[in-house]
Amino acid sequence: MLDALSMMLKALLYAGILAGAGAVFAQATLRPQPDSVRFLSQLSQRGAALTILAALANAVCLIFRLGGEFDTATLSAVFLSGVGAAICLQVTGSALLLLGAHDGESARAMQLSNAILVTASFAFNGHAAAEGFTTGLVALLHVSLAAWWFAALWVLRDACLHADFNEAATLVRRFSTIAFGLVGGLVIAGLLLVGALVEFDRDPWLSGYGQWLAVKIAIVGIALGLASYNKIRLTPQLVAGDVRAARSLGRMIDAELICIGAVLIATAILTTYTSPHQGE
Repeated sequence: MLDALSMMLKALLYAGILAGAGAVFAQATLRPQPDSVRFLSQLSQRGAALTILAALANAVCLIFRLGGEFDTATLSAVFLSGVGAAICLQVTGSALLLLGAHDGESARAMQLSNAILVTASFAFNGHAAAEGFTTGLVALLHVSLAAWWFAALWVLRDACLHADFNEAATLVRRFSTIAFGLVGGLVIAGLLLVGALVEFDRDPWLSGYGQWLAVKIAIVGIALGLASYNKIRLTPQLVAGDVRAARSLGRMIDAELICIGAVLIATAILTTYTSPHQGE
């Protein structure tokens, strides 16, 4: 029961981190119009609030998983560890995102550093962080790029469904220009993490970790396929002035977001129930 609760809290935590930090990354790169800026600010604040609640709830859940004693030994095991460092970064960075100003170059630069503070938590806790500092940094990069993709899709969806057509076309054009490099970096970082975590000579695909990792990779493949279709077919139509393409793109983005949500659930299952080194 506690494991299932922990898994659900982790999925919510991941969603909050991707929304809270990703909205800041998306705003810094996409240079959206005022309506989209307001949308991203709201997304960042909601994601930051969810991150704080989920991180604290997950800490309490972990204490109960360790026996439910709020004594010095248990609290030290939770908070004076990589888990504690990650919680501190998640809560502190998210609180700063909630409280920080959003207008002005200096304010945006500060919010960018706060967002990085949140995603930096993955360099201190998790399977990748356990492998070493370098692998932790790769995990930080991987999560940061995933956060950008997640939030950028949300603001694109909002623009396609509600914004002026010309504004939506401009935003889609900017996204299309940037996305190839950033999503490519996301995939490369993910492959590096798989190579660092999985020992293929031990036939890992028969393990629980290997099976769920395969599920996660398959879902990511579907999301990338949808993204490729959007870039090759719908984006050129939208840029060329086809109003119907905006609605179609919005629906396809919904499918991408569903895939990303499934990836977050698979990741939560991986980190709660399995380990890349199980059976050793």
